[in-house]
Amino acid sequence: MPTILLVRHGETDWNRSGQIMGEQPVPLNQNGEAQVKRLASFLKSRSIRALYSSPVVRAIQTAEILASVLQVPLTADRGLTEIKVGEWEGRYWKDLTAEFARQQFYNSPEEARPPGGETLSEVQIRAVAAVERARARAEADRLLFVSHADVVRAILAHYLTFDLKTVRQMRIDHGSLTAIELNGTQADLLFLNYTTDPSSLR
Repeated sequence: MPTILLVRHGETDWNRSGQIMGEQPVPLNQNGEAQVKRLASFLKSRSIRALYSSPVVRAIQTAEILASVLQVPLTADRGLTEIKVGEWEGRYWKDLTAEFARQQFYNSPEEARPPGGETLSEVQIRAVAAVERARARAEADRLLFVSHADVVRAILAHYLTFDLKTVRQMRIDHGSLTAIELNGTQADLLFLNYTTDPSSLR
């Protein structure tokens, strides 16, 4: 049965400051690199033969570290890219608190659209298509995907038949690993948001 491993990229300085990145080329910070290196060490003994990543800089950097340690080929797929936030890119989340569009972004993510951006439903369609493309050409049953929190949530919601409206209640930390096992038309959640960072348990 195929196993889908989902990784969120490591931390960046913009994550710490609350600035909205979108597809901006913001690199991992020192802590983010350390998160990914710990995860790579954890995954090294696992049988992983293929790695797919969002093309956004922070995700590609994460994937390159993993690919180097795991000695697997890396393929970038735009289907795994960050949710498009349009005019919000570069702004700070705290400055959008009172805006109706921001409130809807969390209350009804399946249909809410940031100005010039996309809905979580649209993200789900392209992200699941990326996973299915990888599955179609894979020779191995264990595939690793590096992406972003909302993209990971959207993929999980599809395979586990969760409601997109509440999917943001799933916490997906930086440098975390989530896994599902596919069995025909059904899927089992093996684990969610595993992190090798002990400080994540406060």
